[in-house]
Amino acid sequence: MANICVTGIWHQGAVVSACLADLGNQVTGVCPADTAAELNSGNPPVYEPQLPEILRRNVQAGRLHYTSDYQEGLRDADFAYICTDTPVNLQDESDLNPIYEIAENIGENLARDIVLGITAQVPIGTSEDLARTVSRKAQAYTGAVAYIPEFLRLGIAVETFRQADRVVIGCNDAATANRIAALYQPLGCPIMLTDVRSAEMGKHAANAFLSMSISFINEIAGLCEALKADALQVAQILKLDNRIGPYAFLSPGLGFAGGTLGREIRALQKLGLRHQIETPLMDAVWAINAQRYRLVSRRLATALGSLHGKQVGIWGLTYKSGTSTMRRAISLDIIRDLAGQGASVLAFDPLANLAEVENLPSMQRVADPYDTARGSHALVLITEWQGFQDLDWAGLKARMAGNVILDTRNLLDPVRMAAAGFHYLGIGRGLA
Repeated sequence: MANICVTGIWHQGAVVSACLADLGNQVTGVCPADTAAELNSGNPPVYEPQLPEILRRNVQAGRLHYTSDYQEGLRDADFAYICTDTPVNLQDESDLNPIYEIAENIGENLARDIVLGITAQVPIGTSEDLARTVSRKAQAYTGAVAYIPEFLRLGIAVETFRQADRVVIGCNDAATANRIAALYQPLGCPIMLTDVRSAEMGKHAANAFLSMSISFINEIAGLCEALKADALQVAQILKLDNRIGPYAFLSPGLGFAGGTLGREIRALQKLGLRHQIETPLMDAVWAINAQRYRLVSRRLATALGSLHGKQVGIWGLTYKSGTSTMRRAISLDIIRDLAGQGASVLAFDPLANLAEVENLPSMQRVADPYDTARGSHALVLITEWQGFQDLDWAGLKARMAGNVILDTRNLLDPVRMAAAGFHYLGIGRGLA
């Protein structure tokens, strides 16, 4: 059992602290007082399946506690984690200030030597700089630092922690790396030990590769639409190739959102500029994705003739199902685009936390997916929440002023939609 202090707690930190405690460690989380009170009651700051139960179980067992006091959190710690969900701006560029503030607080309140573990999504070179920041403030700290990239996925974060494909530990000292590896051995997954910078670049590369796959299939989907091919069938052909594989990110849709993948593209572009290395592939991936939100208004304008004076019902506001967060959700760009062309919007989402959003676009939020259909000329499925496939389609159609349904997740059956009287539009489904 190890004593671990986890700082920077929002989504990632809540999952990491709870899951490390669930592995038998003594964990203290440091966060603002109101967040600490909620977490000690089993209420995470972002909705995540299974997480409340794990929080309550480990708090009750005495293995997990949250406080706003850095000295309390660090008092007995062997490891201090910085697990901040790195903020991003509207261009997916990282703001590292909150991470450096945490490093300053750790240094100012540290009375013993620890291993500094960075799981926050940071540009290559940042982990070593954060260690120097702590060192300038804490005489007891000898400088041990590791980058442990997290590969959690919103909505299934607990599963992706417990059933990780791999754990990567980037550390320039073998003995320290082995100490950290021991924390993760109960997971039973491969553990890769490497140097700090290779681990940081590995995180960049993994997310950039996923982003590239998404932009690739979306470009193919556009061609499929024009040439009467089916992008879903094309993706299946690709996935049957062992060099590509069944889990490849090849689902046509609206592109990547949420800030996580985009942050890595922006980081690599900046690194290229700083070191005078061209990044044309990253530039192309970004350019393809940046225009993706306009697909909705273009497809609807073609189907309806004009969006001026039309009403559009939106299903799903969060950028993916299983979460409440609205950070960098593409739905907001879509709604602004629709409103800018004269459309009014009704929107439904079972969990979306609109309090996170500054300058909300013009829309009316409704409490039921059927309410989005009332008087609407078109419906747009953005987030694939469970239950959308089982709606009363005849009842929905009867409530509408039009019959267009745009399925950006390719979740629905085109034949069933046509039978219910809908003009169905998918993404890349030229044969539908």
